[in-house]
Amino acid sequence: MSSTSWHDPAAPDPFSVWHGMHDRVAHLLRQPLAPGFTRELDAVAEVILQTVDASPEASLFEMIYGEEIAGYAIAHALQTAFATAFVAQRMGWSALDRQTLVKASLTMNIAMLDLQDTLVRQPTPPSIRQRQDIDTHAARGRELLEAAGVSDAVLLHTVAHHHVTDGGRALPTDRSSLSPLACLVHYADVYLARLSPRATRAALAINVAARELQASAGGAANPYATAIVQEMGIYPPGTFVKLRNGDTAIVLRRGAAPDTPLVSTLLRADGTPYLMTQLTDTSEPDHKVVAALPRGQVMLTLNRRRLYDQAQG
Repeated sequence: MSSTSWHDPAAPDPFSVWHGMHDRVAHLLRQPLAPGFTRELDAVAEVILQTVDASPEASLFEMIYGEEIAGYAIAHALQTAFATAFVAQRMGWSALDRQTLVKASLTMNIAMLDLQDTLVRQPTPPSIRQRQDIDTHAARGRELLEAAGVSDAVLLHTVAHHHVTDGGRALPTDRSSLSPLACLVHYADVYLARLSPRATRAALAINVAARELQASAGGAANPYATAIVQEMGIYPPGTFVKLRNGDTAIVLRRGAAPDTPLVSTLLRADGTPYLMTQLTDTSEPDHKVVAALPRGQVMLTLNRRRLYDQAQG
């Protein structure tokens, strides 16, 4: 992904798009039988792709920072849609494939949205009934989409088969029957789920989630997991990081090397906030990034537009 432009002023504003998309997608996915479902799904996918292509780093910032305005299930669907749009571009896939990926990512869990929101708060393993709903949601999702008027066979197949392995494991040796689109949705789904906390576990730092994905998915032998990790990078925009001097910062955009992003410092080593955030060059030894932090470890509400304006300056 190009890091030469934080945001094209003539393009859709990524901050407004991301914020508005939560309610828009929630309305869409929770009423699949409402008139105009397929038209709205197409329109949402088009806005996402336009925003990602015109403002890659700002879009990634919003995706990783990831507020759950309309609940976990909707936020996760949006994150996966943005991620697959990025990664498919890296893999050189067609515009049509990218559109299908975005729509499949948005709708992959359409048959279990409420259950998803319940499970992230549930301190116990899924019940037998919940397990049944999890196991059948992909097939039921396809049925819902067909009932909503979706006739795109590739999209329907991708949704129906997006659970390619058990929890993001390595691909089978014979991949001839696998859908590449379903594989990319699957591994993006698994990777991003690890960035959000559950009642049963804390959120993972993004570099830890990447390491776990590669380890479980077969390493370099898995082109989908590899492309996801390469596209997201070590410290993508929107990631909270700890610096060598003890400061906590947030990544605004990529630097000359993967481990030297441009960051804005937020907290001093003692935990007190800076009155004014400041851009910091992490190629300097004292400001070297030493760790990525899970989203929930930094309890700050940020004015992302102000940070964005700062990065433009």
